[in-house]
Amino acid sequence: MVDEALPKRYSLPLFLGLASALLYGTVVLMPMFLVPIQFAGARKGFKAMLMAGASSAIITIVWQTVALMRAGLVSSSTLAIGVSAPLAMLLALLAMALPRLASLSFVIRALLAGGLATALSMPSIFVALEDPNVRIMFLEAFEKAGSAIGTVAIDPETLWSALKVGVASSFGAVLFVLLFFSSWFGTRLGTHARGFAPLPGDAPSLPPVLSSYHVPEYMVWVLFAAWGALLLNRFFPSFVLSAVALNAALALSICYGLQGLAVLRALAERVGMAPALRILLPLSLILLLASGVAGLIALGILALLGTLETWIPFRAVTKGDTP
Repeated sequence: MVDEALPKRYSLPLFLGLASALLYGTVVLMPMFLVPIQFAGARKGFKAMLMAGASSAIITIVWQTVALMRAGLVSSSTLAIGVSAPLAMLLALLAMALPRLASLSFVIRALLAGGLATALSMPSIFVALEDPNVRIMFLEAFEKAGSAIGTVAIDPETLWSALKVGVASSFGAVLFVLLFFSSWFGTRLGTHARGFAPLPGDAPSLPPVLSSYHVPEYMVWVLFAAWGALLLNRFFPSFVLSAVALNAALALSICYGLQGLAVLRALAERVGMAPALRILLPLSLILLLASGVAGLIALGILALLGTLETWIPFRAVTKGDTP
């Protein structure tokens, strides 16, 4: 009887690991590939998350190797760049969810995970960027992604130069954003799912609900230091200082932007607009993100609102929130 139950018990984590690898292989949906792994943890526990992450890693390695072989681009550099980033992010996501880290702030766990993923993947990526085969692989991937979303073609040399500069100046922030929002959305989806009993073992460390989300107060000084370093860099240019400060500033601005969103929702609840905001706010955010400069301005306002809560307790008298 027990043997018959085992395949059913472990089928969901293995399926979610497969879904994660498939998302990574699509290029266009690649930013979502961590969500199924977090869903496994939120729904069935940390053991299921480990299983999903391990299966995703194995399938991704095999998939990337076969794809590179079929394209005739197999080399140590292309293999490294094809698997180092996804494996580093999978490991960092699992580290964020370690049960023993439950007492640590979600923001701190996310920042540490972003740093871990960057440290593990960036060295191999910098080495690989000097490989001509890697250049071909990336340009083909960008061409496919551009065709899928209907963007105007960009000069290959311009694109490649911008890519190498972008890796240094914002690579860490990009990994952080993927980890931060994958953990958040995967948890929200897993929390609302029904019908899946958790596996035996410790519960993972999950993000809080929006109403209780706060950036630790002392992090505001790190935010100011990062933006101050960017200002200083304008007078005393340093590529290393610029890269470190920009990655830190972007990552922390995202953290405070979500806190601003929590403040906005709490204020809407105070005036009885919370039900409408739950429907309109996600749609508004999607439209703003797709609107370029206007979206950046809106996100900047949210980050400012979240930063101000360090000194002004906007949510002190609100009723709380629901997951």
